[in-house]
Amino acid sequence: STTKNNGIPSGWDHNTYCIIFDKAIKGKMWAAMSGIHDLPRPKMWRNADMAEYTGGIVVSENGGLTWKSISQDMGETAATHILMDPDSKANNRTLYVCAFGKGVYKSSDDGDSWQQKNRGIEENHPATWRITRRSDGELFLVVSRKSDDGSIGNDQDGALYRSSNGAESWERMKMPEGVNGPTSLLVDPNNTSRLFLSAWGRYGETEFSPNRGGGIYLSEDDGVSWRALLTRDQHIYELTVDERNGVFYAAGFNSSAYRSEDNGLNWDRIKGFNFKWAKTVIPDPVTPDKVYIITFGGGVWHGPAKGDKNALEDIVTQQTLYW
Repeated sequence: STTKNNGIPSGWDHNTYCIIFDKAIKGKMWAAMSGIHDLPRPKMWRNADMAEYTGGIVVSENGGLTWKSISQDMGETAATHILMDPDSKANNRTLYVCAFGKGVYKSSDDGDSWQQKNRGIEENHPATWRITRRSDGELFLVVSRKSDDGSIGNDQDGALYRSSNGAESWERMKMPEGVNGPTSLLVDPNNTSRLFLSAWGRYGETEFSPNRGGGIYLSEDDGVSWRALLTRDQHIYELTVDERNGVFYAAGFNSSAYRSEDNGLNWDRIKGFNFKWAKTVIPDPVTPDKVYIITFGGGVWHGPAKGDKNALEDIVTQQTLYW
């Protein structure tokens, strides 16, 4: 495909799903790109073939001024996430990529070559969405749900996997009862046996029934068992943590973002943020009492991490009524 002046193939720059930096090499960064927007929402494949999705991985050596495509071994694919093993050597990094509809790819040579690593992944055309690495090297993989209505118990369910051997093989994990739409997994940095899972709910039996299976869940035994922490919001998109102070954050599509100051056990809505579609809360790296909130369609918000108690709520949803 043709490239633009900055080196990114034409069409790929419509959507950047993830950017990571190599802190050991100034200016070096990788990005997961795709011409397909709105993933992982099922509307994107109602009338589309995942095998025809465009995108891939690009690298920059100069802080993003110019880029180079490095994912030829994958072919065109909607790359939704890229992860770097921090224990690998600079200039010879081990990298992992979620290729939506194709599975997981791994590079052991800084992205020069890639191999598909799907052994143990049960789904056909797996909607691999997010990959997380724990400090002991364990990998966790989130596979998105494909069904439009969220019905459970079929081959459209989302899934959660783990790998203890660098993605050479995957083992399916048990998820909380009734959950089939995982969206992210977060490891507690102070206790790596504590795993937090965010999820998207399922439709109820009637239009008046609440959604089920969404929210925030916790396992304190490395994924053996789970319990619900927050289910009043059924559309949690992603979980993050500020390792400087142990404060956890959650963002979702119900005009809300949340904060927990007690190791993720209880969650308070961040008052003052009420844009409909929140994707990720990112702690301000300079000022711990501020956060950035990345949104879908509403730009980037910046404000007090504890919220603004005097803020005027200009959107009143079912969720804001709880506060």
